[in-house]
Amino acid sequence: MLQDIEAFVAVADLRSLTKAADKLSLTQSAISRRLQQLESTLGVELLDRTVKPHGLTAVGRRVYEQGVRLLRDRDGLVAVTRESAEPTGTIRLGLTHALADIAMFNAVVQLKASFPALDIELQTGWSPGLLEMVDSGRLDAAALLVVAGRELPNDIEERVIKRVEVVVVQSRPHPLVDSKSEIDALAKQKWILNPLGCGYRAAVERAMEGKGRQLKISINTHGTEMQLRLVAAGMGLGLVPRSIIKESPLRDQLMIVDVADFSLHLDAIIVRTSQPGNLRRATDVFENSLLERLA
Repeated sequence: MLQDIEAFVAVADLRSLTKAADKLSLTQSAISRRLQQLESTLGVELLDRTVKPHGLTAVGRRVYEQGVRLLRDRDGLVAVTRESAEPTGTIRLGLTHALADIAMFNAVVQLKASFPALDIELQTGWSPGLLEMVDSGRLDAAALLVVAGRELPNDIEERVIKRVEVVVVQSRPHPLVDSKSEIDALAKQKWILNPLGCGYRAAVERAMEGKGRQLKISINTHGTEMQLRLVAAGMGLGLVPRSIIKESPLRDQLMIVDVADFSLHLDAIIVRTSQPGNLRRATDVFENSLLERLA
């Protein structure tokens, strides 16, 4: 039926069976058959055949208007699957809390500058949860921090953007440990970290358990800048990417602790489904924005 509607709309637009046939690369008789089939299916006459060139009947005009919308929707549906097409609709992006602090603003600005009509939905969370959302189709792409070499689902594309060094940090005016320390000394102090589920926290917790020690949490809170303010006030040790400290307005109040028996490096990666359709160019902009911020 869709082909019949396409033939009818072409005839109505061009007011000629011959021109409509040329446009659709069909014979004139094929165009006539499609018009007859559509009229038979709908049970009405669409063309006023008493005049030359044929005009539209009253109901034909209404069918024409609906047909144009239907064909436009069809073209939009096809465009959604084409990676070269202009991004439309909504793009749903996820970022880990740490990467959101670094790159979320820049990503939104660049996406809106490139595709003003594109709506953006952002979600922050832990890497495992965001990865599952990409795998299930609830996110179009996500920026994650993962252990190098981690296996991903088969239908997920991955690009490693940068290896991120995560460091222990303390207050410079109110230090809690020596600038060069070991896990044993760090285990005696309290920490300001993300709630359970954070990869940083799990890594330092494992390191302490390996020494027969237990992680002591002073404050659980999201938001790297808030954590750094609390660390700078001497309320505990923190664990953050080195790049964040370099850009933080609190950097002069913070001191990186060199820990002889602990280091943490994670890969910042972009993951997206292997068939992003017309969101391919938008996810490319998202990827490049993260690359710029982490360069």
